[in-house]
Amino acid sequence: MAANKDSALKAPSLATGMMFGGVATLIWGAWPVVTALGIEANLTPYQLVILRIFIAGPLLLPWAFRGKHSVSEWGKIAVLTVTAGAPYTYIVSNGFQFTSATHGGVIIPGTIMLTTLVASHFFLNDRMHRYRFIGACGIVIGLFLLAAGAETAEGAPSSLIGDLLFFAGGILWAAYTMLLRVWPMDPVVVTARVGLMSMVWVAVLYPFTDGVDFSDIPSGMLAFQALWQGTISAVIAIVLFNKGVAIMGASRATVLNAIIPVVSTILAFVVLSEVPTGTEQLGLLAILFGIATAMFLRPKPRRVPDTTTQGN
Repeated sequence: MAANKDSALKAPSLATGMMFGGVATLIWGAWPVVTALGIEANLTPYQLVILRIFIAGPLLLPWAFRGKHSVSEWGKIAVLTVTAGAPYTYIVSNGFQFTSATHGGVIIPGTIMLTTLVASHFFLNDRMHRYRFIGACGIVIGLFLLAAGAETAEGAPSSLIGDLLFFAGGILWAAYTMLLRVWPMDPVVVTARVGLMSMVWVAVLYPFTDGVDFSDIPSGMLAFQALWQGTISAVIAIVLFNKGVAIMGASRATVLNAIIPVVSTILAFVVLSEVPTGTEQLGLLAILFGIATAMFLRPKPRRVPDTTTQGN
C-alpha cells in the first residue's frame, strides 16, 4: 500500500518534469525560425544580440553576484561567454542571413552532438562505442549533404557561409557544455554571469558598429523579438529546462534535446514555407539518424562467465 502511494506521488513529478523540459525544447526548437523572421524583418544580428542580452541580462542580474567571486571564477565566465554568450548569438544569427532556418535548426544540434562525442572520447575518457561512431558518421554525412543540397537549390555558394557559421556555433556551444563538465557551476548563476559579461562585450563592440536604429522595424515584430529573444528563449526556457532536469534527471533531459531539430524543421516548413530539396532531405534524415543512434543505442554488456560452479 505504501509502495503504491509512493509511486502515485512520483508519477506527477515525472510528468511535471517532462512538461518543463518539453516546453523548453519547443522554445529552443522554435528559436531558429523566430530569428530567421527577425532577419527577414531587417533586424541585424547585432540588433538581435542587443534584444537578447539587454533584456535577459538585467532580469538575471541578481543571480550574477551569488557564489564565488575569485579572479579564476570570472576568468572561466569570460571563456564561457565566448562559447555561449553574445559572441555565440552573433555568429549564429549571422548564419540566417545566408541560409535557411531549417539548416540552423539541424546543423547546430548535429554539430553539438558530433563535437561532444569526439571531444569526450579524446579529452574526458568517455570512449566512443560503435553506436556513437555510427551516429557521428551519420551526422558528418548529413552535414555534407545538407550543404551540397542548399548550394544546388539556391544556385550560389553563399548558403555554405551560413552553414559554416552554424557549424562554428555548434562547436562553440559544445565547448560550453564540455567546459561545464570540467568546471561544475550553478546553472542559473552561470547563465546570469554570462549575460552580464555579454552586456560588456556588446558595449565594447558598439563603437565599431553603425549604431543601433530600430525605427525601421515594425513595432509588432520588434516587441515579438524582444519578448522571445530576451525573455522566453534566454530566461524562461533555461529555468524550465533546469527544473525539468532536477525532476527527471539528466538522461531523460538529453532525450528531449534530440527533438529540437525535428521541431525546427517542422516549424520552418509551416511558418517560413521552407521545403528542403531531395538532397537536403537526405541530409536531414542522416543527421537525425546520427543523433538518435548516438544517444539511444548502447552495446550489450559483455557476459562474464560464471566460474563458481566449475569443478563441481
